[in-house]
Amino acid sequence: MLDDLVNVIETLQERIRTHGATLRANEIRTRTALIDPLLVTLGWDVADPALVTPEYAVGEGRADYALHGSESIPAAVIEAKRLGHALNDDERMQMLNYANARGVRYAAVTDGDVWELYEVFKQAPLEDRRILDLRIVNQPVHQLALRLLLLWKPNLASGQPVVAERPNIPNAVMQPASPEVVPARSSWVALSSFTAQRGMKHPTTIKFPDGTEYALESRRDLLLRTAEWLVSNGSLTSNSEPVLVRGGNGAKGYCIVNNRQVHPNGERFAAPRAINGTSLVVNVGSTSAVSKAKTLLEHCGVSPDTVQLQVGE
Repeated sequence: MLDDLVNVIETLQERIRTHGATLRANEIRTRTALIDPLLVTLGWDVADPALVTPEYAVGEGRADYALHGSESIPAAVIEAKRLGHALNDDERMQMLNYANARGVRYAAVTDGDVWELYEVFKQAPLEDRRILDLRIVNQPVHQLALRLLLLWKPNLASGQPVVAERPNIPNAVMQPASPEVVPARSSWVALSSFTAQRGMKHPTTIKFPDGTEYALESRRDLLLRTAEWLVSNGSLTSNSEPVLVRGGNGAKGYCIVNNRQVHPNGERFAAPRAINGTSLVVNVGSTSAVSKAKTLLEHCGVSPDTVQLQVGE
């Protein structure tokens, strides 16, 4: 079962990276492509009315899913949003209130990428009632699989799901290995989802929509290789207008790419690198290299959702 869960997580990560723009447009697409496959793998067959009731009446509203165990009251209810929907506390509390009105112990909210699960009856602030909080697209697959076992049918339907990474469920059919024995892996994440943090290793590879891959020796390479790829497919040429970064720390009007090694205000580039075969110069300082790469792609009409980074786990 754990292998199946790992496989479906990898599939979901790829769908989010490849089809993110389409899935963000529609909740039904998100449910079909991202939420339903995960629930099925976790033992909740969405096509079986004995296990899952869609559009379940709760309080004054409806939950998108009710997950049924052996009791008459559902084990949990789930509110689904389209991919990329910014969850807010009002929506979270509304779902908890709906669940409370029907005596449901657990309530979840998800956009297919972010998954949150709450204890409905716990007397505590909202954040202390949250027992699961994860994002699928940019997390290590095996760690995700272990954490998602909190939603596994034998676990959740028990009424007292185990939060620990190694589940301790009576009569469980498997006991997964602890994270310490899971082999190190690398995973692909969408550039749009990647956030550089202090102390984090830089991505090792960048892959563009046409399959072109470049090895990355440093974070600043991410911006340089992005510019080189855009030149290679004709999106950037020697006649292109300067690509500017606007806003943030007084940097309005600063260039990412220009025909000269200067910004519009006359200040010279801090780290100029010429792009082979053109007169273009890219300013490849490591500061904000990730966000500048996203800006450069968007300027050229390429969604950062379609560009992937390989990140070591």
